[in-house]
Amino acid sequence: MVRKGPIRAPDNIRSTVRWDYQPDICKDYKETGFCGFGDSCKFMHDRSDYKQGWQLELEIANNTYGDEDPSKYEISSDEDNLPFKCFICRDSFKDPVKTKCDHYFCEKCALDNYKKSARCYVCGVQTSGFFKPAKELIARLAAEDQKEEKEESDEE
Repeated sequence: MVRKGPIRAPDNIRSTVRWDYQPDICKDYKETGFCGFGDSCKFMHDRSDYKQGWQLELEIANNTYGDEDPSKYEISSDEDNLPFKCFICRDSFKDPVKTKCDHYFCEKCALDNYKKSARCYVCGVQTSGFFKPAKELIARLAAEDQKEEKEESDEE
């Protein structure tokens, strides 16, 4: 038997949908990223931000509306969790080395610390004198130097 038209809904199931067209946003979470109520907060935890009307009008007036800069969306190298300075001397790395416990030091600082103690300066794990060259950190430092040189040459 072939029926045409809409199918009748079952009598034993009732579904309702509620649309919230004006969601209440938690002010504390939006401003600080922290809410004292935690998961029991009745407001929505959202930190997104939209452009105001005057900002859109300014972009249209400057003919920059819709122009996208892909570098805005690039994820910086902060995700690799490589430190920027030596934990011992608190200065930029000079010949960085890596321990077994994945901590980074200047070669001189690591060897000086090893003379005092065979343990890692940061976490206290036994290093046994093994220090590997920190290849990924050396590569990042070289890339940063090239970027700085390029910016300096562009300014001139």
